[in-house]
Amino acid sequence: MGLFVHLYIDPEDISSTQWEAIYQESLTLLQAFPASLMRIAREEVDSTKRLAYVSDLVHDAGTQDECWWVVGDSVSGRRAEDFQLFRHKERQFGASSARYDSSRDVLWAPTDSLGYINGNGVDLFGGKTQGHPYHLAILAVAILSETRFPEQCYLFGDIESVQVDHMCRWVHETLDTPLITPICLDGERLYRRIEALYEDPRHAIERFQTLFAGSNTEEFESLLRYAERRVVLDVFMKELGRYSSLNQYGAIGLVSKFLSATGDLEELIGIVLNIAEQGKKPEDWNLEALLEMLCHHYLTFPCEERKPLGALDHPQDEMPTIDDALSQAFMIMAGRPTEIDVHREVSEVLETFCTIQPEKRAVFREIISSAEQAAREKLETIETLNREKEQNQHEDEQKDPRREEIAARISRPIGAAGKKALSRAEIYILKQVERQTEGFAEEEKSTRHMGGQLRRLMAEPSALFEARDREHYLRGIYDATIRNGFALQEAAWKVIDGEEDVEILKVLFALSLVDNREMNFWRWRIHIMESPSLWRYLVEDIAGGYQDPRR
Repeated sequence: MGLFVHLYIDPEDISSTQWEAIYQESLTLLQAFPASLMRIAREEVDSTKRLAYVSDLVHDAGTQDECWWVVGDSVSGRRAEDFQLFRHKERQFGASSARYDSSRDVLWAPTDSLGYINGNGVDLFGGKTQGHPYHLAILAVAILSETRFPEQCYLFGDIESVQVDHMCRWVHETLDTPLITPICLDGERLYRRIEALYEDPRHAIERFQTLFAGSNTEEFESLLRYAERRVVLDVFMKELGRYSSLNQYGAIGLVSKFLSATGDLEELIGIVLNIAEQGKKPEDWNLEALLEMLCHHYLTFPCEERKPLGALDHPQDEMPTIDDALSQAFMIMAGRPTEIDVHREVSEVLETFCTIQPEKRAVFREIISSAEQAAREKLETIETLNREKEQNQHEDEQKDPRREEIAARISRPIGAAGKKALSRAEIYILKQVERQTEGFAEEEKSTRHMGGQLRRLMAEPSALFEARDREHYLRGIYDATIRNGFALQEAAWKVIDGEEDVEILKVLFALSLVDNREMNFWRWRIHIMESPSLWRYLVEDIAGGYQDPRR
């Protein structure tokens, strides 16, 4: 599972000159990103190789294999999968044209694959960013690419309108160039393009639903506006009818988007009754079941009363990470309350249902009352949990000894004097960086503890720790990064290379040798090795003085 950025492209009508131009423009964007980006490099120092994260994004410069290469940013330190773009079109695509039909639109897919995001082209990216800050840099490149080649490529992935709006603004500010909204977020352009590709409007609707990246309500509104309403409603009825009960999570989502887009409760009732006649269980598909579901999911609650539910949603101004996505998924599986994103007065709802079955007025009134009571009890529980969460967050923030250091690190991109006025887009980017910059609690204590363990390891008979020259330990650290598969940022390597204290180098060497891929240890090892201010605690005992491991 992961969070992705895709860029599907048909390179057939893109010249080599045009391709090199987009390469240079995209490189300019990446180099201007407010949080310095980095790639992984295999460096050689005095015939010994080591792994480093470097800010020079160009790999194999001046050769046929020249490309930019990004794996994360150096401020938050967050990294995920590699993204590359080659300077030369021939190197980028090779024989890839055999994998798609260049005579068709890049949005096209065969009718047996309409539900797949894969387009009729090559996926340039397709890696996992996991929602880390460099996701925004890759998104910016994809937006620029689609602007330059709107008929030949399209952006897709785990993106949101807020991200796209900010990155469109940032690209415009950086390159002083007009941009188009990515087609996956432009309902009219997307449907018009897709509509021309299929004779059957149902195929066009299915393909549109696959490629549209806006909200469910925006998707349905677009279809009602640009497609034939009768066909859209027929497709909707079939989708809703796939569920065995109106209380299933997917069914609730469909009902919510229908009411949000149309506001027509009577039409919804008609659709549900039509589905009920198609062999559904009467107890799951009747007016009572529909009314209970609607009221249980807050249809009759004014927006003000529903506010506690908003705390369960991921904040719109925060870019979701893979951890956030998993958290949302777990909450849904655990029975997180969902809401019908529309409000109707109780009297209006009651009269609408009574218009269909007036003899059940008392039954309907009781259903509304009991469903509202159950929903209100859930709201009260959520309010209590929200207060506890806010209190815990406040306490954690007060305990974090690095919050001032993090703030200082975030300010670096604006320059030493701090005089540059940040744009809204830059502020948005840097807020994501700040939010994702990891804090390490009780650093000194934890580093001392790890140092003690390492010194006990070093006290065991071994020729590895008998040398007294710096070069022995430096070469050992370099080699260990290759053997154990971890890299350090170039700034950390610069300090390590200049470290004169052999005892510190010795314990850093011991730390680098540990073959342990457990995530918590992995994080701490890199953090300590990239934090020179912590190194002295590796060679100090609990009392604060150096302890000879041979005692």
